[in-house]
Amino acid sequence: MPTLEFLNRKIKTAHDLLGVVRMMKSLAAVNIRQFERAVASLEQYRLVVDTGWAVFLRMGRPMDTRPRNPERICLVVGSDQGMCGQFNESLWPFALERSTEQAADGRKWIYWGMGEKIHGVLADAGVPADVHFPSPASLSAVNEQIRAVIGMIERWRSADKLEQFAICHHVLGDHGGYAPVFQRVLPLDASWADERRSTPWPNRCLPMLGASRETMFTHLFRQYLFISFYRAFVQSLAAENAARLMAMQAAEKNILDLLDDLQARFREQRQAGITNELLDIISGFEALSDDLAIG
Repeated sequence: MPTLEFLNRKIKTAHDLLGVVRMMKSLAAVNIRQFERAVASLEQYRLVVDTGWAVFLRMGRPMDTRPRNPERICLVVGSDQGMCGQFNESLWPFALERSTEQAADGRKWIYWGMGEKIHGVLADAGVPADVHFPSPASLSAVNEQIRAVIGMIERWRSADKLEQFAICHHVLGDHGGYAPVFQRVLPLDASWADERRSTPWPNRCLPMLGASRETMFTHLFRQYLFISFYRAFVQSLAAENAARLMAMQAAEKNILDLLDDLQARFREQRQAGITNELLDIISGFEALSDDLAIG
């Protein structure tokens, strides 16, 4: 049977761990709010860029929609951090299912990984991921990873090795938690162009292009890629913190249950100790009384 000192140490350790878990819950909640604000700010910028596309595409569609290569690429965005449950493990089956649905024409998919843990998940599944990026852990690191991904895309496009590109990542769920999504980024085909061309202009005065169409397209294309990747990476960070928040809530409940059990055992053990001491006192008193009566 554990001693009172042992139970007291266990209770103190559980209280210390509970403090750490509650601090991590608070940090995760603060991070979620920060990332949500970043995505909301990005949406305002996206509206401006889409307005530029609307003007540009009214004057023609310069995109070449012919397939360049029979291969397609999917970037699976995971996490480098731990304590977020099945955040990475649940993403790969969804990415495989959605990409398989779009591979009816026999063209294969190549998977890029972002995050050490998703890289391990892909390796365990026997999927070669030759291109691998570290996962950004904060907003300040997102831009650097965007540049790395866009640079890799430009190299593959220059070598005619990329025609379709998609991103698979988690987003915040409607009722808490997180959910996976599969989003196509490239190509900018006719349906994509028609959707933006049909966007109504806010007034009757259409602006004129001050730069060449090639220069304008290059700048708009880069902003489109930036917005697509920034939104995906930040949404993934928000979902990761939601997963961590859920994991910490479960851990908090388990610790509280453990504390209740330890404190109940502590009270029981202390009461048993007090009872034994009282019994010893009574036994001693009775023995002393017998001695006095004999004397």
